[in-house]
Amino acid sequence: APAPAPVPTLAQVGDKLFEETSLSASGKLACASCHVEARGHADPAGTFLPLGGADGSHQGLRSSPSARYLDQAGPFSFDAQGRPRGGLFWDGRANSRVEQARGPLFNPDEMANADVGTLAAKLRALPYAADLRAAANLPAAATDEQFVDAAISAIARYQADDAKFHPFTSKFDAVQDGRASFTAQEQRGLNLFNDPQRGNCASCHDSRPAPGLNRALFTNFSYHALGVPRNQSQATADPALFDLGLCGPQRSDLAGRRDLCGMFRTPTLRNVALTGPYFHNARFATLEDVVGFYATRDIDPARWYPTVNGQVQVYNDLPAVYRTNVQQGAPFRRAGQPPALNAQDVADVVAFLRTLSDGFAPAQPGQ
Repeated sequence: APAPAPVPTLAQVGDKLFEETSLSASGKLACASCHVEARGHADPAGTFLPLGGADGSHQGLRSSPSARYLDQAGPFSFDAQGRPRGGLFWDGRANSRVEQARGPLFNPDEMANADVGTLAAKLRALPYAADLRAAANLPAAATDEQFVDAAISAIARYQADDAKFHPFTSKFDAVQDGRASFTAQEQRGLNLFNDPQRGNCASCHDSRPAPGLNRALFTNFSYHALGVPRNQSQATADPALFDLGLCGPQRSDLAGRRDLCGMFRTPTLRNVALTGPYFHNARFATLEDVVGFYATRDIDPARWYPTVNGQVQVYNDLPAVYRTNVQQGAPFRRAGQPPALNAQDVADVVAFLRTLSDGFAPAQPGQ
């Protein structure tokens, strides 16, 4: 008799579920729709903010962050100095990949399932529902909650186990391993990136390995208010709506912490050349604009913010009461000072950032 087919692993079932559009209310949206492998597991090329909801046309509030290199984020917490760190999503409201995977399935702006029973019915109807049952060791009379929990655990396990979500195959890694060399421009960019008086990027996007790791993550999972300009979207058509990050509207437990309003989690810069548009509100389309914004936000604010009646509306995506939360210090410079980075420096930093994309193949001898 032929041997029985092997039971698929939870991660293998999670791989299928990650690609499964039938789990959304619209039938159009899968996890993979907003976390595209070719784009560093972030939004698809040529998009602005992700579309979801019951009919697939409702614009989300925030850009889809990369799902890669999240294993060391840890749960959301405050350090000994009272600074927020860790957690998943732009506001850290999920403490694990399991919590993170659950969110979009029920978010009315995303996959928009009304309740656990609705999602469980979709899971039971999958052609590979038996694989999910077997991989999760579900009882024959599994409840709706057990079915949904099993699916969410499978999606989380897939991301934790599959090398695609933490490949460390960039040119930067090849250089660290002695298998490639930076160009002169890339090396200048790295020097500026690390220089605390110039780019100062590494103060949040650490270019050295975290303790206990042999690879740099290019984030320390910290939180900052950067004064990113307001975008033009379905949400911001309401002038009274502000996305305050840690203060809401997606999380409510820190609503009273005025000192945290406008803060968002520092994303990894790995694959950053692939994951635009940039910042939580997808406000900037290019890396050149992102680095340029850091260099000239307060020196040339009219370049970034609207002017109304001759007055530049700085930090226009934060109510005035929270604007003291906006980060100062390098690379930001005050009006009248020279920029920390000139146009050539910006180009050099961007050249370095492009070395952080996974999938680099060093040239072979003789090529």
